[in-house]
Amino acid sequence: MKQILLSFIFLSFISCIKQKKNDANIKTASKTEITSENKASKTEKTVLDTTKKIDLGYADKYEKLPRLAVDTITETEFNQLKSFASLEKVKTEKNGNFFYIQTEHTKHQFKKYKDYGGEESWSGYDLLGYYTNLKLFAITNSSTSESLGFGELFLLDDTNDYEYNIVSFGDRRVELPIPSVNNKYLVYYYNSAYESQNCDIGILKINDKKNPKTYLTETATYHSDEFKIEKIIWKTDHVFYIKGYKEVDRQKLYSYHKLAIK
Repeated sequence: MKQILLSFIFLSFISCIKQKKNDANIKTASKTEITSENKASKTEKTVLDTTKKIDLGYADKYEKLPRLAVDTITETEFNQLKSFASLEKVKTEKNGNFFYIQTEHTKHQFKKYKDYGGEESWSGYDLLGYYTNLKLFAITNSSTSESLGFGELFLLDDTNDYEYNIVSFGDRRVELPIPSVNNKYLVYYYNSAYESQNCDIGILKINDKKNPKTYLTETATYHSDEFKIEKIIWKTDHVFYIKGYKEVDRQKLYSYHKLAIK
């Protein structure tokens, strides 16, 4: 009788141990699965966040947008406006053929613009300055191929490392974007290298930075075969003046224009 009782107790004991092991295995498996799901979620988020290069100003995009309204003004009207400095010069760390830009989160390395000889020739990056109010670095990337110069200009956001590449209307880069009076818009232009009196203008709207992918958006454009641009000054957040010119017998003949964003 004692042997039967002992056998029963022993079997019960073994059964309890097995049950605890099974429970432990189930908890461990569940924990591993949740951890894997979390890792997968984090990985996916990281991949999405690394897509921080935004191209702006493609021709097919501007073709669908309004053209700027233009009127002729006098030289006196143009000279009544005063331009203001929107770009601040900044010093960068340099080491050999490279310079570095430190944003709030990342240290970026760029190859200096200079003549490297051979196939590279004149190529590299150059920091033009920093938009203090917008917290954007203005950077150019230039190259040479078969004696022809090519370039692009992009804006690097100091707060989130997004890069806004402004697609050129031609081979060379566009001129520096100019913020409107209260930083509602950016205007930039391009003078054709092959035409004597040809220019293009692009307008970017400055939106909320909470969504960096749409922080800058194309709004309007303008093309002229009558003049090149020497200077642009904003009058308001929706109106700016242009000092244009065309070359005749190696002399500049100036004209003045008012453009408005409707």
